[in-house]
Amino acid sequence: MMRRYLLTALTIGSAVAVVVLTLYLLGAFEAMVAWLGDQYTSLGIFSGEFLRIKWLEIPLIAIVAIGMAWWVIDVSRQFQKVLIALSGVSVLAGISPTFALYGFLVDPFAPLAAAMLSSVTALAYAGTEKGLRKRVLEEVLGPRVSSLTFNELLEAADPPDFKGASRDVTVLTCRIFNYEDLQNALEPSELLKVSNLFIRSVSTFLLSRGGYLDESSPELVRVSFGMLKTADDHASQACRAALELRNRLRNLSQECETRWFRPLSSGVGISSGRMTVGVYGAPGNFFYSGIGEVTDYSRRLALANLRYGSDLLIGPDTFRLVEGVMEVRPLEMYYDPASNHMTEIYQLLAATEQFTEEERRRRDLFWKGVIHLREKNFEASLDCFSRSKLPGSNDAPAAYLIGLSEEGVASPASSSNRLVRELTDEGHARLVSMM
Repeated sequence: MMRRYLLTALTIGSAVAVVVLTLYLLGAFEAMVAWLGDQYTSLGIFSGEFLRIKWLEIPLIAIVAIGMAWWVIDVSRQFQKVLIALSGVSVLAGISPTFALYGFLVDPFAPLAAAMLSSVTALAYAGTEKGLRKRVLEEVLGPRVSSLTFNELLEAADPPDFKGASRDVTVLTCRIFNYEDLQNALEPSELLKVSNLFIRSVSTFLLSRGGYLDESSPELVRVSFGMLKTADDHASQACRAALELRNRLRNLSQECETRWFRPLSSGVGISSGRMTVGVYGAPGNFFYSGIGEVTDYSRRLALANLRYGSDLLIGPDTFRLVEGVMEVRPLEMYYDPASNHMTEIYQLLAATEQFTEEERRRRDLFWKGVIHLREKNFEASLDCFSRSKLPGSNDAPAAYLIGLSEEGVASPASSSNRLVRELTDEGHARLVSMM
């Protein structure tokens, strides 16, 4: 229930109730009630003396005044507001003749006056910015945000800015890697169930963590943090959500393997940067979104998990924003010839407060191994990577880099040739097109 609308409805309803009850107690409606009783008698609805039940009329006035204000304010569409107002008036108009059939005379004029006055006042409020905000939010955002986020925007002191803005945003992309395998192995109806389960599970969770659902498809869900309003902690929000999502994805994979005998292979990429956000599209077919390189880079990072066997990768801009609150380890460097820019990607491990000293020691060994590998000191890198692995664990990124180190130790010449083919002249960065 929206606090702003509830308080507004109570204010309007209470004010109307005070006005109408004052008129009622002063006898403003008594002449009309007496006339109505004569009409009931002349029409033969009841023969005899009517019994007046004022104990019902007074609370009815208050309930109608507040109730009509709330119903009219709460619904979004203008025609729905008018329909509710007319329906309420029609119901109230039928109360008095219904009671008259049993010999009770009920004043319909005071409740009708309360209903109409509350409806008119509520409709006037609905024409203001605050009154229209719910409708605007529903049309622009729809189900792309959680109910909590929706209510926060509704209750905010300032209206949401949908005209266009430049904001720092963190984009989280989660994608399925083995969708083609699932497509070949499952019946179309079963594949739809898998896709819908993935979309529903991932998007519902990420929205509950404050994200905005920017895109969802059978094999991909993309959520943005910091897009709807300026937030200094958008990167840490995304990383914390991704760390929680990790376990949910594992459970989802196990569920798919149990139900369809096929695990779900997926990865998450997180990238931060500047985006132009606003409402795009034509009337009747518009949506809130953002434009920027950060979206494509997040997609690339999500897909890069397939190369390393990792599950959560973040870009350099995200790393700078969460350094000190998140623990990461570097993997490889990438070079973009178009911008002549070198970047490094990182595997997200855990929040700093949840990182143990043993995990930090092994991470530091891994980091040293990466440095030795880039210096082509393959024996030292192999030693560091081997000692960084937890015995008996399946550390796919470490295994990937151990393989590169072993290749360098076993055949330095062939390793150099491979570097010429795959890496840049610096010898330690991969082309960004190969991510």
